[in-house]
Amino acid sequence: MILTEICKRVLLTLTILTAASTCARSAGWELVFSDEFNGDKLDRTKWATRYLYQNETMDHFNDENERYRDGHVVADGALNLIAKKMPGSVSLYESAMIRSHRTFYYGYYEARVFLPNAKGVWPAFWLEADYDIDGKTWHPPEIDIFEYVINGVEDKANSLHSNVVGPFSAQQYSYVDRSFELKFQNIYGSEDLNQGWHNAGFVWAPDKISMFWDGKLIYTRNYQWLRSDGKLGPPAHVDLNFAVGGSKWAGRHGIDEAAFPQTFKIDYLRVCQYTTSERGGRQCGPSELTPDPKQFGYSAPLNDMAKPAFLGVSKVVAGKQPKAGVLALSTSDKLDVEIPIKVPEDYPSNRTLQLTVYDKATGSIVASTNAKLQLEADKRRPDGTIIAVASLPAVQRPGSYILFGGLTADVANGSGAKQTLPSPVTCSTDVVQPAKATVCKLLNLDVQAQSQ
Repeated sequence: MILTEICKRVLLTLTILTAASTCARSAGWELVFSDEFNGDKLDRTKWATRYLYQNETMDHFNDENERYRDGHVVADGALNLIAKKMPGSVSLYESAMIRSHRTFYYGYYEARVFLPNAKGVWPAFWLEADYDIDGKTWHPPEIDIFEYVINGVEDKANSLHSNVVGPFSAQQYSYVDRSFELKFQNIYGSEDLNQGWHNAGFVWAPDKISMFWDGKLIYTRNYQWLRSDGKLGPPAHVDLNFAVGGSKWAGRHGIDEAAFPQTFKIDYLRVCQYTTSERGGRQCGPSELTPDPKQFGYSAPLNDMAKPAFLGVSKVVAGKQPKAGVLALSTSDKLDVEIPIKVPEDYPSNRTLQLTVYDKATGSIVASTNAKLQLEADKRRPDGTIIAVASLPAVQRPGSYILFGGLTADVANGSGAKQTLPSPVTCSTDVVQPAKATVCKLLNLDVQAQSQ
């Protein structure tokens, strides 16, 4: 009896030690977003091809010479962002960029890149603040993982810039590799950096950042992702863009027009976040250059900003059910829509639900309605889902349409004036689309003439 009890205690001790060991081993990097660019076209559910500003249509900054178009090619396992002279233009270049729809707080970011080689090029890999919970944008914060500028004088093919937007102080650095010049925040290589493939890696933690080049630590410095008012900034999206020229930097000493077209190649992009769960691992995906999570892991309550999620819609017209995101109806069917929306805790109550029906053929709005979003506690399901109800008139003309849903908020701008902005949401409906958006495609509507 005594021996049996001792055995039980030994087994219990071993079980506890094994569990503790397992937990210790499991903490590490979890792959949360990636694109290996192995297909033949860009995945539009992951990427946009313009900046966030001007209703997500902005195609350049300041006096840069490029204009972003869909000048990209996915082939041979890589994304090619191509910059070339615009036909009939004296100074403008058609180029390309990608911006992740997905947003993040913190993590390890890695891209394998092949850099272009011409005076005037300016490819970059950076993290930019997205919308806040009300739909406003903020700058700063910004993290420039790298900017590769060749202007032929101050910046040549062997140098690479890496910095953050905010106050600069040399005392903020806890480690600096001898290849990194603090005065200019530049890496200087012994040879040109555009002669082969390179890995750019970056750890963004709540209180510091670390930059890696081909697996080598370049610097670690203190940094906090703060807005201009000192509050935590919105989550970040990832930008990979190929700028050209600009009088202040890349085009300061002219552009070598004869050297274009030029290509900025990206083999893959991976984002991992640190976790103490069993999902954690030593590497970020298959990358052997991942920094050790024991040294560069962090503790943070956030990995993204909580956003309302539009869920699949099944109740629109009595007696008719959608199939695979398509609802067949007639020109006499009034739309009485019930929309499940999963709303985060403590979400602001000043939201208006907007429903809009667009004609696919013309892009015109054929019906719309607004309704205040009701967030009463007694109307919530245990998982936070509410049912928003709204009505729209029957679509009078046969054709193909899309029913969109979104949320708006009345907020003050910088001068205190009221403005109505779309609030960021996530889309988990039966229609294929980016997960994060300002409006969600709820259903495709196939409208037929009413039978006689």
